[in-house]
This record gives sequence, structure tokens and C-alpha cells, in this order.
Amino acid sequence: MAKYTDVTPPKGDTITLKDGKLTVPDNPVVPFIEGDGTGPDIWRSSPPRPSAAASAA
Repeated sequence: MAKYTDVTPPKGDTITLKDGKLTVPDNPVVPFIEGDGTGPDIWRSSPPRPSAAASAA
């Protein structure tokens, strides 16, 4: 099993739900764990989607 020496998340703010509305900061942190069961073929094609959604917000 791989050993990770630095698992500190990047600087950024969390996405929250406030008064029933999603609040997305300018520098959100979107965590993911590669190899979490979604399959590498799915993950490789998904990064453009959160980026496009953030740009549209």
C-alpha cells in the first residue's frame, strides 16, 4: 500500500449550504479520492465538469 507523506489539503474554502442555498467560494476545495470505486475511466473525464460548473456560477 502506498505511503503518503503530505495529505494537507490545498488552501481554500468549503462549499456550504446556507439558508437553503449553495454557497460556493471563489477558491473552493473539492475533495476526491482517486480509486474510490468510480473507476479511472470515469474520473479522467470528470475534472472539466466541476471546473465548468464553477465558471458558470
